[in-house]
Amino acid sequence: MLEVRALSKWETFQLKYTGGESLSTLSRELEEVVAAYEAFADENDKKSDADYYPPVILNVQIDNYVDYVNLLSAAVLLHREDLIPSIFGLIEGGDFDGADAVIEELLKFFEPNRPSLDYWIWDQPYRTLLDAIDEEDVEKRSKLMKKYVSSWYKTMKGKATFWGKHEKIEPDFSPYRGYWAMCAGAFCYLYGIDDSSFREELVYPKDLVDFARSTPRNPVPNANGEHTLRAVGGDRCPREGIWFTPAQEQSARHFAFGDPMPVIDNSEYGATIWQWRAS
Repeated sequence: MLEVRALSKWETFQLKYTGGESLSTLSRELEEVVAAYEAFADENDKKSDADYYPPVILNVQIDNYVDYVNLLSAAVLLHREDLIPSIFGLIEGGDFDGADAVIEELLKFFEPNRPSLDYWIWDQPYRTLLDAIDEEDVEKRSKLMKKYVSSWYKTMKGKATFWGKHEKIEPDFSPYRGYWAMCAGAFCYLYGIDDSSFREELVYPKDLVDFARSTPRNPVPNANGEHTLRAVGGDRCPREGIWFTPAQEQSARHFAFGDPMPVIDNSEYGATIWQWRAS
């Protein structure tokens, strides 16, 4: 079954990451994971309305939600921005398209015209994550993210079937694939959040964050041939080029990779979001 194959590919990917596989190898293998999910989704599309069910169901079992957000976050952190449209495609046009603030906060950096939401599917632990993103004070934002990372695994008790799997490892069988709050790494990378106080938390993928920070982000082409790439004011420029922000008129200017992106104070747009222009 294609569904089982997709899940197996993703589980193997997580196990390899937990086992210390090189990130360059995982970057290539992530493509196979996404392709397996796409094949499953294509198979579903051929079914009758009575037999159809979404390839990704996010509101019934939190494990599925964690898997989807981690898959999206892995693509962000491994610089597989080219896979993000396909990962989004698993929910595009369905019940979960535009239904969750955490997912939308990730997508808005890569997909144009994403909605700004004030509702989400799983309140805990993700409310704390959203509070961290919304916090404008740099130090408070870092503290809130630390709170999220340190509480992520604990709040999964009684909700996630993956909780406690490390206690069931046997000599000839292991259901443990690793516990990873990859979304924390993705948001720390995208928002330039200081992670120095919680980098050693076991669920925090610090090596993925370092990998992401080491090279410029890649723009994502959409169906119209346009390229999407966004950065938050206060962060370092993720790619050299011309950038502009709707928070200020005539804002277009050139930034080099690593330059600080200015924050426009007292803007009616709220947070300053810079957008990269291909030419």
